[in-house]
Amino acid sequence: MEQKNKKVPNLDFSGLSWNQLMELDSCTRCGQCLKWCPVYEFDNKEAITPMAKILSMGRVIRSQHSIFKKFIKPGTFLGKYLLPKEISMEEINEIASNLYECSTCRQCHFVCPSRIDTVELYEALRKMLVKSGIGPLENHKGLVTSSKNYDNPWQRPRSQRDRWVKIAKKDKRIKVLPQIIKPVV
Repeated sequence: MEQKNKKVPNLDFSGLSWNQLMELDSCTRCGQCLKWCPVYEFDNKEAITPMAKILSMGRVIRSQHSIFKKFIKPGTFLGKYLLPKEISMEEINEIASNLYECSTCRQCHFVCPSRIDTVELYEALRKMLVKSGIGPLENHKGLVTSSKNYDNPWQRPRSQRDRWVKIAKKDKRIKVLPQIIKPVV
């Protein structure tokens, strides 16, 4: 219940290119992306389809940056019919979560009649959400912390890297041990 009442931060869309902003309005809702999306094939939730993600983020932009907001007050008769529906924090979090449900395979881009570059768009939207304080997602925080502290996702000290490489060589997962590369001065 607290999520619904929490104020949605004003998202900063300045990191999106003009092309990406137009792509958020370019979806023709043809459904071609649904036929080719491996994540949708696996999960079958409509909210994770490329079409739904793009339409959702377009709704978020319109709810926060509608031109009508400058002239019409919310709660008035005109506001009721002309202003876009406010987006709740719960909806924003769900949209953010759905944005991460993408294998970045680009299948949707190749079949899209509008040629929306979904991977680049999703990366820009993810970055924007993190900058706005919505992310990284809870299940990503350990990975982020581990990468910052240890330079690896396994939460193991850097000093153990040599051991991992030797085990990988022994298990025939790699053919040649990496060599230390000295910088050229």
